[in-house]
Amino acid sequence: MQLQHLNASEGSGNLSQSCLEPRAKGYACMRNLISKVIFFLGLITLINPVAFAGPSTKVMVLDFQLNDLTDLPNAPEELARIAYLSSTFKQKLADDGIELVPVNDQLKAELSNQSPTYLFDRVEYAAKLAENSGADYLLIAVALKPTYLFVYPRVLLVDIKTQKVVMAKASQLESSWLDKNTTARSAEKLAYMVSEKLKELAGQAN
Repeated sequence: MQLQHLNASEGSGNLSQSCLEPRAKGYACMRNLISKVIFFLGLITLINPVAFAGPSTKVMVLDFQLNDLTDLPNAPEELARIAYLSSTFKQKLADDGIELVPVNDQLKAELSNQSPTYLFDRVEYAAKLAENSGADYLLIAVALKPTYLFVYPRVLLVDIKTQKVVMAKASQLESSWLDKNTTARSAEKLAYMVSEKLKELAGQAN
């Protein structure tokens, strides 16, 4: 009788195990399938990361135009600092993933022949000149220097299609030619604000 009891227990154990085996195998197959799908997606992303990214925003960026209202305007040192402000500003935008479109000849001519604030005060006209350039937005930049103490870099982000200003920002820069770090920080701060606005606009478009 004891032997029969043991055999029955063994039979019951075998029955329970046989009932559980299909379920366990099903779980294992499912885990294996999920792992393969994750691996496959990761492989595609490594091979072609652009497949999961939207198109980059294209921006035409005009150099900062110095609007110097002091008694001794456009000192060489000030012009050099504003040039550094422009280059640092553009580099930060590029580092943030913004695709910079070269400035076309029409806008270059206006920058050379007109006053520093000419395009800044004529947004619709500036946007019209930027049409068919491939850019989505135009950045117009002016550095206002009302006194010897401060310079105020100002930027307008213009939607070329609608010819409307979508962002206007300004910064205060101490009028020191020797402190390049201050100039760089101002440029990077403005570029960061522009980048964040462009991300916001891209999110709204999607």
